[in-house]
Amino acid sequence: MFLECAVGSHDDLLQKIAKIAGVAYAYKVDKNYDIVIKIESDSVEKFTLAISQIRKLGNLLNTDTMIGFKS
Repeated sequence: MFLECAVGSHDDLLQKIAKIAGVAYAYKVDKNYDIVIKIESDSVEKFTLAISQIRKLGNLLNTDTMIGFKS
């Protein structure tokens, strides 16, 4: 998941994101997005719950979610 954040909100968001179940990691990045997050889950329900919780944190200007599946 890629996040574009409001100016100055990165560190606060990273702390909050780290507490969400299913978040494997969250890092600051540079260019079009400000934070990249990897969410790992054993069910679609838990995955969508994590995404929903992240999107409710505020100070987000844009999100982009990509889903990878193991075969």
